Amino acid sequence: MYTQPALFALEYALAELWRSWDVEPDIVMGHSIGEYVAACIAGAFSLEDGLKLIAARGRLMQELPERGSMLVAFAEPARLASLLEAYQGQVAIAVINGPNNTVLSGNHAALQSIIQHLGTEGIETHAMTVSHAFHSPLMEPMLESFKQIVQEIQFKPLQVPLVCNLNGQLLAVGETMDAGYWWQQTRGTVQFAAGMQTLAQVGCDTFLEVGPSATLINMGKRSLVN
Repeated sequence: MYTQPALFALEYALAELWRSWDVEPDIVMGHSIGEYVAACIAGAFSLEDGLKLIAARGRLMQELPERGSMLVAFAEPARLASLLEAYQGQVAIAVINGPNNTVLSGNHAALQSIIQHLGTEGIETHAMTVSHAFHSPLMEPMLESFKQIVQEIQFKPLQVPLVCNLNGQLLAVGETMDAGYWWQQTRGTVQFAAGMQTLAQVGCDTFLEVGPSATLINMGKRSLVN
């Protein structure tokens, strides 16, 4: 409930600090919560509406009855697809961070079974320290309430191009990220690796991570190297 607004505030403040030094982005991209900041910087909605959205998102997730777990599987998503068929409605691919960095999210017991199965195939995993199973089926009980709040927001045309999480594609200046987008973004897979490829394809060669650590910039490097 508090972490999400705190992350938003930190990332927005850092972005504004860079802009006060006349460092302006040609394109922006976020990662899950970070996409709210990227969209706000790009002019998709006001700071006040951004705070309203992220505060509601954090509060509604905090109220979920089942928190779940997340883990990184060091394998391609395609290699995991057949295994995940047995866990539909329990576990999903939450994030694709790179060619061999796939985040699974969902029911804790189901993920423990998946860890054992992947171990027999020689696929390494790493448990993540998280409060909830983000971007998983466990988010679905909050979606309707969140949708009602999202529909109250005034969305505006982008003033800066943005690479979106849901498909990794570029949204141009003048396009609008509507209520439906943010409703889907809460549950959908974060296509970070595809987003990095898009940035490279349109000619980006200087990347700045605006957040509390250097996690994404290192994953981004690996995505581009491969």
